[in-house]
Amino acid sequence: MNTVVVKEAVTCAEMARMCGLSRSRFYMLVKEGIMPEPSRNPETQRPFYSREQQEQCLLVRRTNCGVNGRAVLFYAQRLPTAD
Repeated sequence: MNTVVVKEAVTCAEMARMCGLSRSRFYMLVKEGIMPEPSRNPETQRPFYSREQQEQCLLVRRTNCGVNGRAVLFYAQRLPTAD
């Protein structure tokens, strides 16, 4: 199984990658309240995910239960094909 390295802070795009989701699907889940909203840097307003938020997102992905308590289904990640 792949292990994901949790950092002190990551961008939204990196958080989506860590969860194995496209950015658009990840943003959709944030909008629906399934994934937590990102924090924002007070000086630049740039969104980011803290260590705790990363762990929340990864827990949602593992358990299929959003931070709002709703069940969510994810497609299985595609395995690389041998050509």
